[in-house]
Amino acid sequence: MNLLLRTLGLITVCTSLTSSAQIAHDLTVYSEDGLPFTLVVNGQTINAEPATSVTASNIHFDYATVIARFADTTLPTIERKNLQIAQPGTGPKGPVAAVYAIKDKKGEMIMRFVSRSDKKIQNPSVIILN
Repeated sequence: MNLLLRTLGLITVCTSLTSSAQIAHDLTVYSEDGLPFTLVVNGQTINAEPATSVTASNIHFDYATVIARFADTTLPTIERKNLQIAQPGTGPKGPVAAVYAIKDKKGEMIMRFVSRSDKKIQNPSVIILN
């Protein structure tokens, strides 16, 4: 019985470590003018159909190359190399949710930082066997 409880405890710890290791940053980009676009993060297309707001979940990098391609092909593509997603600084960092906006600035489309906050993570349920 003791061995069974130890084994179950070990499995629970391993499972919780594995699930927490998969939690990463989220990035949301939206168009202030309502222009639909396709978002590409580190070479991976996030949305197949153009949309005005797109969220890329679980990005495992603190910085990313982000490209916004507009449905209106007359608008130039926006490319941001090394877009910072993670919290700035050198202290311990947890996963964050970062938001950037696409806006028109003096006739040029740009991607500008809006906000960053700690990512809300639901704690897994704990099952106790007696």
